Amino acid sequence: MDNSFDLQQLKAQFEILNNKLNQQQIVNERIIRASVNSKVRSINRDGRAMVAIAVAGCVAIVADHYLVKWSWPLTIVTILFMLVAIYYNIKMRRGINSEGALSSDLIDMRLRALRLRRMQNRWLWFSIPFIVVWLGWLVMETMQVNTNPMPLLIGCGVGFVIGSIVGVRQYLRTQRQAADIIADIDNLKND
Repeated sequence: MDNSFDLQQLKAQFEILNNKLNQQQIVNERIIRASVNSKVRSINRDGRAMVAIAVAGCVAIVADHYLVKWSWPLTIVTILFMLVAIYYNIKMRRGINSEGALSSDLIDMRLRALRLRRMQNRWLWFSIPFIVVWLGWLVMETMQVNTNPMPLLIGCGVGFVIGSIVGVRQYLRTQRQAADIIADIDNLKND
């Protein structure tokens, strides 16, 4: 009789422990989802800011075409680059949204974060060489169309430095946040 009572007590204690463990895992998943959601919102906020900057760049280059007298090919190539940047930015962040972070499978969100990191790295392989060539073209045209190009070149240089700093910070922040999303999900998966 004593053995059956001990066995029942052991089963009851095991059931209580199992319930507590399941509740702890649910709490952990909620915390991870909240963390992922916060990082996703930040990534998307940065993406919207980059799109706004690119749209402003399109407007500015058209205005500069008339003010500085840059050529139409430079203006059109610059606008096309900005439009490609906007498209790629939107495509890169597709699937990275708050609704997905809160409701979708976390493994799927992990794959989306990996895709974001990979696409952002690929963008650098295209954009950096393009910007180097474009900057050379911009300097050459500025020297040809202006009798006193120094103030404009200094302005372009300052804009390039500020744009580079903003771009690098945004890139590093997005890469870090995507890596944090991946690490959070991996930690939950390993628990």
